[in-house]
Amino acid sequence: MVRGFKIVVALFFALGGPCLAAQPPSPWLWSPYLGAVGTDFAAISWKTARPVTVDLRYARVSPGEGAESWDEILTFEQQEGIGEIWLRGLVPGSTYRYQVTAYEGVVGYPTRLGTFRTPAEDLSTFTFLSYGETRLLADRHKLVADAMAEGEPEAAFVVHVGGLVEAPDAAHYTNLFWAIADLAGSRPYFPVHDNARCVGEEYYETFALPVGGGDGAEQWWSFDYGGLHVVGLDSSLVGAEAEAALYDEIAWLRGDLARSAQSARFVVVFCSTPLYSACPTAASQTLRDAWEKLFVEYGVDVVVSGGSGGYEHIFQNGIHYVVTAGGGGPLRPEACDSAAGTVSRRANALHYLRITASDGELRVEAVPVAWVTDDDVLPTPNAEPMDSFVVEGNW
Repeated sequence: MVRGFKIVVALFFALGGPCLAAQPPSPWLWSPYLGAVGTDFAAISWKTARPVTVDLRYARVSPGEGAESWDEILTFEQQEGIGEIWLRGLVPGSTYRYQVTAYEGVVGYPTRLGTFRTPAEDLSTFTFLSYGETRLLADRHKLVADAMAEGEPEAAFVVHVGGLVEAPDAAHYTNLFWAIADLAGSRPYFPVHDNARCVGEEYYETFALPVGGGDGAEQWWSFDYGGLHVVGLDSSLVGAEAEAALYDEIAWLRGDLARSAQSARFVVVFCSTPLYSACPTAASQTLRDAWEKLFVEYGVDVVVSGGSGGYEHIFQNGIHYVVTAGGGGPLRPEACDSAAGTVSRRANALHYLRITASDGELRVEAVPVAWVTDDDVLPTPNAEPMDSFVVEGNW
């Protein structure tokens, strides 16, 4: 049953000349993609180029049930721009399939079937993914996103850690959703807040994020998934003009971590700027001063960030700090000396993180997708991790 619904209208700016074909092109700008998910809810979004009627069909997948039946069909008239629907009253621990169709008169434009899963309340074993730095080179980004979609079919969700787009405009966001169409169509997709170059007002309209604080209660956020507590922070709050917002974020973070300490087996924090990195210009002393004491006090296990265009694993003060910046954007050469506490580092690797919770432990693996030399992109022959480590559960 749907108990919450929101349609966000966005302006559409045509990127090309007029179409001379007799039948107009598809109204879809962005295929449906998933946002916030919980034991009894899930968010689905999309973007259309012009006013259309939109039908969303969804059904719980049950063994032996025919794929042609739907639990409910929702219809929305004259929808244009970004659409966002929150399905509520879902069954915990269930798989659902869905399809969205745009209609202009009798002509229908159905999207591919997508799926999503609601976590069971006692879920203990699952895998999720993280990656970052996807700006500029959309074809390389698509290579990484498709590797995740094809190689990790059971992944529960994806967290993007910065360098999302080169600029927050329609053209760059359209490239983003072209690259992640298969990945985000069947896996909830959560980017963390980046700097103004990459975010802009459309960021909040585009993504259905978990509840948190700051702008629209989405600037920083958290959610629980099984025994895992996931935190997404805004690491752009540096400088005198952002001081008040940073204090608000710190106060929210302290309360959030204090609440999760009583129930979470693992705590993983995501942000766009590293606290530690081999390249001094990439790491932020301001954020280290603001956050690290709280991370240590409340038992944060892993901090994942984007940043410097490579992979780094640094162990400091009992916390694993991981930089994953190989999502397809520019890669930096191996130029800086290793930072103190470095466990592993790799340059020139397109890659992502596979993070698996099971049997009281959290396993983090850096999975290479391709090696880049000058302008040559050489896909890896297998998905053997280039680094991995295990964190033992808190209880």
